[in-house]
Amino acid sequence: MIILDTNIISELMKTSPNQHVIAWLDQQDPMTLFTTSISIAEIIYGLDVLPAGKRRDYLEVAFNQVLIDAFKHRILMFDEHAAHVYGKLMGRRKITGRPLSVLDGQIAAIAKTNQMSLATRNTRDFFDCELNVIDPFDTHSTSGIA
Repeated sequence: MIILDTNIISELMKTSPNQHVIAWLDQQDPMTLFTTSISIAEIIYGLDVLPAGKRRDYLEVAFNQVLIDAFKHRILMFDEHAAHVYGKLMGRRKITGRPLSVLDGQIAAIAKTNQMSLATRNTRDFFDCELNVIDPFDTHSTSGIA
């Protein structure tokens, strides 16, 4: 089971997505791929601040196709258990001098709570989160605990 980070979801919305990402996704069982309510919020925010026009219209349609069609019933929420994991993770990262953004911390907590891997381009952001992190953009990437 793999959670797709925001940057993977947004890649799928592009007119010409990265071919390494597409090839990696083609190797996965679609029913093992999930995303989070946090990624949805990030993408909706990004769409909302875009100026009105063809690009925004296209991306809004793509967003609905990717999320509504492809991830129906596979969107994980930031719940009470994830909140506890988040608090400990964020505290540990701050104490060790490697703070994590709020949104990345929430995504990491959801992945950890559900014992899932995380597919992201930003592998460094999730270093030391005790997650199996995968970079679909990198053809030489091997998954591993970060």
